[in-house]
Amino acid sequence: MILTMAIFFVVLSLITLYRLIKGPTITDRLIAADTIGVFMAIVMLLISLQYNIALLIDIVLAYAILLFVDILIFSKYFEHRELYK
Repeated sequence: MILTMAIFFVVLSLITLYRLIKGPTITDRLIAADTIGVFMAIVMLLISLQYNIALLIDIVLAYAILLFVDILIFSKYFEHRELYK
């Protein structure tokens, strides 16, 4: 059951990859990249639960924090870039 959910999130990531490549604006691409990162964090978490690897849960938490900081930095950058146009 858990591995089926992991495969589902990998498929969702592949669908989101289309928006990452095709996205008309940079904002669409950033949101798609962050979404793929979140999906991959969920996949890593599901794999760690399936195989009972506690260290992988810590890595997923650190990865999620980095994803959050990443989107904050990019949103601030593009917010200021819009002001100077």
